Amino acid sequence: MPNVDIGRPLEISSFRQMAAVAWDHPFDPSIYGFLDFDAGPIEARLNALRQAGHRVTITHLVARALALSLQRHPDLNVILRRRRIYPRQRVDIFLQVVMPSGDDLGKADLSGVKILDCDKKEIGAIAKEVEARVELVRKREDPELQQSKNTIAKIPRMFLKGIVRFFAWCQREPNWRMKWAGMPKDPFGSAMISSLGMMGIETAFAPLFPLGGPPIIILVGAIANRPVCDDEGRVFARRTLRLCGTFDHRVVDGFHLAQLSKALKHFIEVEAASL
Repeated sequence: MPNVDIGRPLEISSFRQMAAVAWDHPFDPSIYGFLDFDAGPIEARLNALRQAGHRVTITHLVARALALSLQRHPDLNVILRRRRIYPRQRVDIFLQVVMPSGDDLGKADLSGVKILDCDKKEIGAIAKEVEARVELVRKREDPELQQSKNTIAKIPRMFLKGIVRFFAWCQREPNWRMKWAGMPKDPFGSAMISSLGMMGIETAFAPLFPLGGPPIIILVGAIANRPVCDDEGRVFARRTLRLCGTFDHRVVDGFHLAQLSKALKHFIEVEAASL
Protein backbone atom coordinates (compact mmCIF):
# COMPACT_ATOMS: atom_id res chain seq x y z
CA MET A 1 0.00 0.00 0.00
CA PRO A 2 1.50 3.37 -0.98
CA ASN A 3 2.11 6.16 1.53
CA VAL A 4 0.63 8.85 -0.79
CA ASP A 5 -2.14 8.13 -3.30
CA ILE A 6 -0.76 9.55 -6.57
CA GLY A 7 -1.17 9.32 -10.33
CA ARG A 8 1.36 9.17 -13.17
CA PRO A 9 4.18 11.76 -13.37
CA LEU A 10 3.20 15.08 -14.90
CA GLU A 11 4.64 16.43 -18.14
CA ILE A 12 6.26 19.63 -16.92
CA SER A 13 8.15 22.62 -18.33
CA SER A 14 11.91 22.57 -18.84
CA PHE A 15 12.42 24.98 -15.94
CA ARG A 16 10.45 22.78 -13.55
CA GLN A 17 12.50 19.77 -14.71
CA MET A 18 15.69 21.68 -14.00
CA ALA A 19 14.39 23.03 -10.67
CA ALA A 20 13.54 19.50 -9.53
CA VAL A 21 17.22 18.50 -9.74
CA ALA A 22 18.86 21.82 -8.84
CA TRP A 23 18.26 21.54 -5.09
CA ASP A 24 18.43 18.79 -2.56
CA HIS A 25 15.40 18.32 -0.29
CA PRO A 26 15.12 21.30 0.56
CA PHE A 27 18.19 23.45 1.18
CA ASP A 28 16.49 26.14 0.75
CA PRO A 29 14.36 26.62 -2.37
CA SER A 30 11.87 28.81 -0.53
CA ILE A 31 9.76 31.54 -2.09
CA TYR A 32 8.18 33.98 0.38
CA GLY A 33 5.35 36.38 -0.21
CA PHE A 34 2.21 37.85 1.27
CA LEU A 35 -1.08 39.04 -0.15
CA ASP A 36 -3.72 41.31 1.38
CA PHE A 37 -7.42 40.61 0.88
CA ASP A 38 -10.54 42.65 1.45
CA ALA A 39 -11.78 40.99 4.62
CA GLY A 40 -15.34 42.29 4.29
CA PRO A 41 -16.80 39.35 2.29
CA ILE A 42 -15.11 36.62 4.33
CA GLU A 43 -16.04 38.28 7.64
CA ALA A 44 -19.65 38.51 6.44
CA ARG A 45 -19.58 34.81 5.59
CA LEU A 46 -18.03 34.02 8.97
CA ASN A 47 -20.76 35.96 10.81
CA ALA A 48 -23.52 34.28 8.78
CA LEU A 49 -22.14 30.82 9.56
CA ARG A 50 -21.86 31.61 13.27
CA GLN A 51 -25.42 32.91 13.36
CA ALA A 52 -26.47 29.60 11.78
CA GLY A 53 -24.85 27.76 14.68
CA HIS A 54 -21.52 26.75 13.11
CA ARG A 55 -18.39 27.15 15.24
CA VAL A 56 -16.12 28.36 12.46
CA THR A 57 -13.05 30.59 12.29
CA ILE A 58 -11.26 32.53 9.59
CA THR A 59 -8.72 29.68 9.46
CA HIS A 60 -11.44 27.20 8.49
CA LEU A 61 -12.56 29.51 5.67
CA VAL A 62 -9.00 29.99 4.44
CA ALA A 63 -8.46 26.21 4.48
CA ARG A 64 -11.57 25.75 2.36
CA ALA A 65 -10.51 28.54 -0.04
CA LEU A 66 -7.01 27.06 -0.38
CA ALA A 67 -8.41 23.57 -1.02
CA LEU A 68 -10.72 24.89 -3.75
CA SER A 69 -7.81 26.84 -5.27
CA LEU A 70 -5.67 23.69 -5.41
CA GLN A 71 -8.58 21.81 -6.94
CA ARG A 72 -8.77 24.50 -9.63
CA HIS A 73 -4.99 24.33 -10.22
CA PRO A 74 -3.97 20.66 -9.84
CA ASP A 75 -0.42 21.46 -11.04
CA LEU A 76 0.11 22.87 -7.54
CA ASN A 77 -1.38 19.89 -5.72
CA VAL A 78 1.73 17.75 -6.10
CA ILE A 79 4.57 15.93 -4.39
CA LEU A 80 8.23 15.92 -5.43
CA ARG A 81 9.81 12.46 -5.38
CA ARG A 82 12.61 10.85 -7.39
CA ARG A 83 13.36 14.26 -8.90
CA ARG A 84 9.96 14.28 -10.58
CA ILE A 85 6.68 15.99 -9.77
CA TYR A 86 3.69 13.72 -9.18
CA PRO A 87 0.04 14.86 -8.92
CA ARG A 88 -1.86 14.07 -5.75
CA GLN A 89 -5.17 12.29 -6.15
CA ARG A 90 -6.94 14.39 -3.52
CA VAL A 91 -6.65 17.73 -1.76
CA ASP A 92 -5.79 17.32 1.93
CA ILE A 93 -5.07 20.36 4.12
CA PHE A 94 -3.04 20.19 7.35
CA LEU A 95 -3.97 22.69 10.08
CA GLN A 96 -1.35 23.28 12.73
CA VAL A 97 -2.46 23.24 16.37
CA VAL A 98 -0.57 24.62 19.36
CA MET A 99 -0.79 22.66 22.61
CA PRO A 100 0.06 24.96 25.56
CA SER A 101 1.57 23.56 28.72
CA GLY A 102 0.31 25.98 31.37
CA ASP A 103 2.67 28.91 31.89
CA ASP A 104 5.71 26.92 30.75
CA LEU A 105 6.33 28.31 27.23
CA GLY A 106 9.25 25.95 26.67
CA LYS A 107 6.97 22.91 26.89
CA ALA A 108 4.30 24.20 24.50
CA ASP A 109 4.00 21.66 21.69
CA LEU A 110 3.05 22.05 18.04
CA SER A 111 0.90 19.45 16.34
CA GLY A 112 -2.00 19.46 13.91
CA VAL A 113 -4.81 17.72 12.08
CA LYS A 114 -5.14 16.80 8.42
CA ILE A 115 -8.50 17.30 6.71
CA LEU A 116 -8.94 14.72 3.95
CA ASP A 117 -10.66 15.87 0.74
CA CYS A 118 -10.97 19.39 2.12
CA ASP A 119 -12.18 20.68 -1.26
CA LYS A 120 -15.19 18.32 -1.16
CA LYS A 121 -16.43 19.13 2.35
CA GLU A 122 -18.80 21.88 3.43
CA ILE A 123 -17.31 24.47 5.77
CA GLY A 124 -19.54 23.33 8.65
CA ALA A 125 -18.28 19.77 8.28
CA ILE A 126 -14.67 20.99 8.17
CA ALA A 127 -15.16 23.01 11.37
CA LYS A 128 -16.73 20.05 13.21
CA GLU A 129 -13.98 17.68 12.08
CA VAL A 130 -11.24 20.09 13.12
CA GLU A 131 -12.86 20.68 16.51
CA ALA A 132 -13.23 16.97 17.20
CA ARG A 133 -9.71 16.11 16.03
CA VAL A 134 -8.12 19.03 17.90
CA GLU A 135 -9.84 17.89 21.10
CA LEU A 136 -8.30 14.43 20.67
CA VAL A 137 -4.88 15.89 19.85
CA ARG A 138 -4.87 18.17 22.90
CA LYS A 139 -5.97 15.28 25.10
CA ARG A 140 -3.28 13.18 23.43
CA GLU A 141 -5.92 10.65 22.40
CA ASP A 142 -5.53 10.83 18.61
CA PRO A 143 -4.48 7.22 17.83
CA GLU A 144 -2.41 7.85 14.68
CA LEU A 145 -0.63 10.89 16.09
CA GLN A 146 0.08 9.26 19.43
CA GLN A 147 1.49 6.16 17.74
CA SER A 148 3.89 8.40 15.82
CA LYS A 149 4.89 10.34 18.95
CA ASN A 150 5.39 7.11 20.90
CA THR A 151 7.66 5.74 18.17
CA ILE A 152 9.78 8.90 18.16
CA ALA A 153 9.95 8.94 21.97
CA LYS A 154 11.52 5.46 21.94
CA ILE A 155 14.39 6.51 19.65
CA PRO A 156 17.57 7.57 21.49
CA ARG A 157 18.29 11.27 20.92
CA MET A 158 21.68 10.57 19.30
CA PHE A 159 20.00 8.43 16.59
CA LEU A 160 16.82 10.50 16.17
CA LYS A 161 17.99 12.69 13.28
CA GLY A 162 19.19 9.81 11.11
CA ILE A 163 16.22 7.51 11.78
CA VAL A 164 13.54 10.17 11.32
CA ARG A 165 15.16 11.33 8.08
CA PHE A 166 15.32 7.72 6.91
CA PHE A 167 11.59 7.26 7.65
CA ALA A 168 10.82 10.48 5.76
CA TRP A 169 12.91 9.31 2.79
CA CYS A 170 11.08 5.95 2.75
CA GLN A 171 7.71 7.69 2.71
CA ARG A 172 8.75 10.14 -0.01
CA GLU A 173 11.10 8.48 -2.49
CA PRO A 174 9.94 4.83 -2.78
CA ASN A 175 6.51 5.99 -1.47
CA TRP A 176 6.32 3.25 1.16
CA ARG A 177 3.54 3.18 3.73
CA MET A 178 5.40 3.13 7.07
CA LYS A 179 2.56 1.85 9.26
CA TRP A 180 4.83 -0.78 10.80
CA ALA A 181 7.06 2.00 12.12
CA GLY A 182 4.14 3.95 13.60
CA MET A 183 4.35 6.68 10.96
CA PRO A 184 1.03 8.25 9.81
CA LYS A 185 0.07 7.94 6.15
CA ASP A 186 0.98 11.09 4.21
CA PRO A 187 1.05 13.12 7.44
CA PHE A 188 0.92 16.69 6.04
CA GLY A 189 -1.09 16.43 2.84
CA SER A 190 -1.17 19.00 0.04
CA ALA A 191 -0.59 22.19 2.03
CA MET A 192 -0.16 23.38 5.59
CA ILE A 193 -1.99 26.25 7.31
CA SER A 194 -1.04 27.91 10.57
CA SER A 195 -2.95 30.77 12.21
CA LEU A 196 -1.13 33.52 14.07
CA GLY A 197 -3.93 36.03 13.78
CA MET A 198 -5.47 34.81 17.02
CA MET A 199 -2.23 35.91 18.71
CA GLY A 200 -2.46 39.37 17.17
CA ILE A 201 0.36 38.79 14.67
CA GLU A 202 -0.32 40.27 11.24
CA THR A 203 2.74 39.20 9.22
CA ALA A 204 4.99 36.13 9.61
CA PHE A 205 6.50 33.35 7.51
CA ALA A 206 7.07 29.67 8.27
CA PRO A 207 9.92 27.50 6.98
CA LEU A 208 9.37 24.52 4.72
CA PHE A 209 9.46 21.35 6.81
CA PRO A 210 12.08 19.03 5.26
CA LEU A 211 10.70 15.80 6.77
CA GLY A 212 7.87 15.14 4.38
CA GLY A 213 6.33 18.59 4.59
CA PRO A 214 4.22 20.02 1.75
CA PRO A 215 5.51 22.57 -0.79
CA ILE A 216 2.94 25.17 0.34
CA ILE A 217 2.65 26.71 3.82
CA ILE A 218 0.16 29.52 4.50
CA LEU A 219 0.15 31.62 7.67
CA VAL A 220 -3.12 33.40 8.47
CA GLY A 221 -2.49 36.81 9.98
CA ALA A 222 -4.75 38.99 12.09
CA ILE A 223 -7.49 40.94 10.31
CA ALA A 224 -6.81 44.64 10.83
CA ASN A 225 -7.65 48.07 9.41
CA ARG A 226 -5.03 48.99 6.82
CA PRO A 227 -4.73 52.00 4.52
CA VAL A 228 -5.60 51.28 0.89
CA CYS A 229 -5.81 53.49 -2.18
CA ASP A 230 -8.69 53.37 -4.67
CA ASP A 231 -8.45 53.91 -8.44
CA GLU A 232 -8.87 57.65 -7.98
CA GLY A 233 -6.01 57.96 -5.51
CA ARG A 234 -8.12 58.32 -2.39
CA VAL A 235 -6.75 56.66 0.73
CA PHE A 236 -9.11 55.01 3.19
CA ALA A 237 -9.07 52.34 5.91
CA ARG A 238 -10.23 48.84 5.03
CA ARG A 239 -10.60 45.63 7.01
CA THR A 240 -7.80 43.51 5.57
CA LEU A 241 -6.80 39.86 5.85
CA ARG A 242 -3.12 39.14 5.21
CA LEU A 243 -2.00 35.67 4.13
CA CYS A 244 1.74 34.94 4.16
CA GLY A 245 3.07 32.05 2.11
CA THR A 246 6.22 29.94 1.84
CA PHE A 247 6.57 27.85 -1.32
CA ASP A 248 9.02 25.26 -2.63
CA HIS A 249 10.63 26.68 -5.79
CA ARG A 250 11.43 23.15 -6.97
CA VAL A 251 7.69 22.68 -7.44
CA VAL A 252 6.26 26.12 -8.21
CA ASP A 253 7.44 29.35 -9.80
CA GLY A 254 6.08 32.87 -10.09
CA PHE A 255 3.56 31.96 -12.77
CA HIS A 256 2.00 29.23 -10.63
CA LEU A 257 1.91 31.50 -7.59
CA ALA A 258 0.14 34.18 -9.61
CA GLN A 259 -2.55 31.65 -10.55
CA LEU A 260 -2.88 30.52 -6.94
CA SER A 261 -3.13 34.13 -5.77
CA LYS A 262 -5.90 34.86 -8.28
CA ALA A 263 -7.83 31.78 -7.20
CA LEU A 264 -7.51 32.65 -3.50
CA LYS A 265 -8.59 36.22 -4.17
CA HIS A 266 -11.62 34.95 -6.09
CA PHE A 267 -12.78 32.61 -3.34
CA ILE A 268 -12.05 34.98 -0.44
CA GLU A 269 -13.36 38.21 -1.97
CA VAL A 270 -15.82 37.22 -4.73
CA GLU A 271 -17.16 33.78 -3.81
CA ALA A 272 -16.84 34.03 -0.01
CA ALA A 273 -20.58 33.44 0.37
CA SER A 274 -20.15 29.95 -1.14
CA LEU A 275 -17.30 28.83 1.13
